[in-house]
Amino acid sequence: MVAGCSRTSDEEGAGQAVSRELSAIVATCAVARGPVETLRTANAYWEPFEAGATFRSGDWVRTGPDASTRIELRGGGRIELEERTVVRVERPSAPAGGGSVVALESGTARGLLPEDAPPDGPLVLRGDNGRQVALTVEAHAGPAEFRVTRTPRGMHLSVSRGRLLLSEGAHRRTLEAGNWLDVARGLEDAEHDGPPFPTSLSPGVDARIAWSPELRIPLSWRPLEGARSYQVLVARDLGFTQRIVDAQVQGSDFTFVPPEPGMFVWRVAALDAEGRPSEPGFARRIFVERQRPRGLLVTPRDGYVAPAGSASEDLVFAWQSTGGAPRYRLVVARDRELRQPVLAREGSPQQVVLPGLAPGEYYWGVYVVEDPPVPLFQKARRLVVRGPSRDLARDALLPMAP
Repeated sequence: MVAGCSRTSDEEGAGQAVSRELSAIVATCAVARGPVETLRTANAYWEPFEAGATFRSGDWVRTGPDASTRIELRGGGRIELEERTVVRVERPSAPAGGGSVVALESGTARGLLPEDAPPDGPLVLRGDNGRQVALTVEAHAGPAEFRVTRTPRGMHLSVSRGRLLLSEGAHRRTLEAGNWLDVARGLEDAEHDGPPFPTSLSPGVDARIAWSPELRIPLSWRPLEGARSYQVLVARDLGFTQRIVDAQVQGSDFTFVPPEPGMFVWRVAALDAEGRPSEPGFARRIFVERQRPRGLLVTPRDGYVAPAGSASEDLVFAWQSTGGAPRYRLVVARDRELRQPVLAREGSPQQVVLPGLAPGEYYWGVYVVEDPPVPLFQKARRLVVRGPSRDLARDALLPMAP
């Protein structure tokens, strides 16, 4: 009997130890490319890591040249470290709350916060002198994509998509897409948002384009009032060290001629009347492939089941770009072959927000509007909607919002 009690006690102790180990994890590595290393709090040396590695409070992470890593954060959200970037991941301290703290020592990190992130905030940025700025996403505003860059003068936080809600103690700010703010000294000393930077328009995010010797890729961005000209950079890496194009143009477009298949990255900065560059716009990748790309659907994922009671809420459908300025057709149907459509929308955006679908099982896919239509998928994705909702007209063909 004593031995049995001892075993039970040992098992409980082991379980508690495992629970403590799991709760100590503040982030995990999802993707690692090139030379990436971590400095553990208990070690005095850097060691390489691979996808699947875990990080605890106080661990450092750094990327070398031509390297990057994507880190999934405790509580939701992720950051991707570009090359030559150093960060420290920590637990948040009161009263900031949140799931993970990221202290950017140098370089650039790009991040994404999901719409369904916990209300106390999955991410806190630590600036100078221990200042902590918590990032959250406005309810029903969709996910937010952002970038944090260390400069000799501060730490720039900029938003490419969505809207970030920033908080530090009693201070609150909202940062819209296309703007940036220096958060190194917190929100109390941040008087104004930084001037807007050029917003890239086309090709879309992570565009995949079929290669041909005659390929010409038009790059375009939204013009800024007061900009004298624009600086266009195209490189083979996110750090823009392997540049192919470094040109100044007067208008808001540029034609890029890829020398061969591969991955290319581009961004644009505005030059003022004195030739000073603005904060650069967000880098976009272009994948030039030898075969016409397929499988470009992004969200909802295959087999997605909408939570009970959410049938009356909007659904967001998104897909990757094929480059150029094509028209797309989103089809939502009752069958896998998409031959029984309940709704179709046609236009040029890569994202469509639909009102609540009636409860049931659906399949969806996207086509490039050509003759014949070109599917951007290998198989249609399944979607299940639960709960009461207003029904949509069968075979409705509606225009996309511009």
